[in-house]
Amino acid sequence: MLVIEFTAFFLVILILGYLVPAGKYYYWYYVRENKRKEELRIQQRRPGENEVWREVRMSLVSVLIFAVLATVVFQFYKAGRTSIYWRLRDYPLWYLPVSVFLCMVLHDTYFYWTHRFMHWRPVFKYFHLAHHRSIAPTPWAIYAFDPLEAVTQFIGIMLLVTFLPLHPLILLAFLSYDTLVNTAGHTGYEMVPKPVSQHWFFKYFNTVTHHDSHHTNTRVNYGSFLNLWDRWMGTFENNVTPATAKATTRSSAVRERNPNAPFLPDQRAVPSLPQASRSIRSETQPRSSAP
Repeated sequence: MLVIEFTAFFLVILILGYLVPAGKYYYWYYVRENKRKEELRIQQRRPGENEVWREVRMSLVSVLIFAVLATVVFQFYKAGRTSIYWRLRDYPLWYLPVSVFLCMVLHDTYFYWTHRFMHWRPVFKYFHLAHHRSIAPTPWAIYAFDPLEAVTQFIGIMLLVTFLPLHPLILLAFLSYDTLVNTAGHTGYEMVPKPVSQHWFFKYFNTVTHHDSHHTNTRVNYGSFLNLWDRWMGTFENNVTPATAKATTRSSAVRERNPNAPFLPDQRAVPSLPQASRSIRSETQPRSSAP
């Protein structure tokens, strides 16, 4: 029975959680290229074929890990150890949209702080280095994790279904939204229109540019859905969204900085590829003490 359950989870995550969303975005932006889309490209660098295959291989390992952990969670569900409920009358109807909001806020908080932890120099190369090998990521990089990061990522979902009452439809909607945001964030093309990204409400939601900046500058933009924690902790880098301009204008981007914040980037333009590589290497090398 466990083998059947594991196989089912593996196929669902592989097909619906990885191949379909990543394949769709990759086909749209990397196969069906045109001048209009190229104007929305955030970086000028194009990933090579070897880089893409590395992203796919590592993501498949993560899918395997997710399937194992999902099978474990399902055993807890069958034993009544989760907070999943099926009868709508068990909670007020107004709780359905509230639970979506809670999923977003709680998971974003978990993601921000575990993400910051994984950038801690002593653990970076064990948890997060594999993902940051993609300086110019593609949609195939959404699960290109070290095994320890894959486990850490899934624990966030496990905590939600264990402690937060969720209807299966809400859980499905949240996981679908999470996959959408994750995949879009790794396309390398800004798809959020500028009037939306600068709206007084939606400016607190991350765009593709926000996460792409994190892949070139590892000291900024750790949030997932939202940038509230980044703003509060001084790690927010707000580039001008290139939804109506070419990506080469990023060097003149406007940033919001807190000069007293830890892990603050240098006061300079978006790093070039050599600078981005040095940013990643600096996470893996121990700090040298002054003589």
